[in-house]
Formats: sequence, structure tokens, C-alpha cells
Amino acid sequence: MRHTEHDLQSQCIKWFRLQYPRLSLNLFAIPNGAKRDVVSGRWYKKEGLTAGVSDVFLAIPSKDINVYDGKITDLHGVFIEFKSAKGKQTEPQIEFENKVRYHDYAYWIVRDFNDFMKKINNYIGEK
Repeated sequence: MRHTEHDLQSQCIKWFRLQYPRLSLNLFAIPNGAKRDVVSGRWYKKEGLTAGVSDVFLAIPSKDINVYDGKITDLHGVFIEFKSAKGKQTEPQIEFENKVRYHDYAYWIVRDFNDFMKKINNYIGEK
């Protein structure tokens, strides 16, 4: 993860924990992108390290209403990928997004703090 993405993720996590302290354990990092030596890489791969998995998971269910057809989908949680303004998803990230969306998880790409706050507040509401 680039330094700006790290800073954004850190800022968002800090805000969430202050804003929603009783839900703070429901938002956690998935440290999947750190650089590792070959031995550590093999070790973590055996434990389930998988390319493309998002940076953070929000383990709170919600509902999504499609504005076009009114269909309501029960969402199981949100996978969140932090990107810089010009950052692009890798192919494994796109594949991961498609798989989790298929199984009724939300997937967000967050590029700035205000976007994160808006999405979280809309998703959580007054839970």
C-alpha cells in the first residue's frame, strides 16, 4: 500500500472508532499487501494470504436498495479498498470485488476521507 493510501486508511479507521466506539471491533484491517520475504510469504500464504483481498472489512450487515428497480438486497458486510486519487485496482482486486459482490457483500473503493465518512454513515445509519 502506498504511503498516501496508508494515511487515508489510518485516518478513516481512527474516525470510525471515535464515531462508532461500540462498533469499533466490527471494522478491521486485512494486512494482505505488505511486502514480505520469500519465507514469510510462503508462511502467510499457507495461513490464507490471498492476492486481491481488500484492505479492510466492515462486519456489519445492512440492506441495499437498487434505485433503478427498487430491489432490496441483504448485505452481509463491506469490503473496503483504499486507493489514492490515481490508484487503480489490480486484476486480482477486480476478481475479488466481483466474487464478493456476487455473494451479497458490498465493495467500496475509497479515495478520500469525506467519501469514507459519507459511505459509512449511509451504510450504518443509526445501528
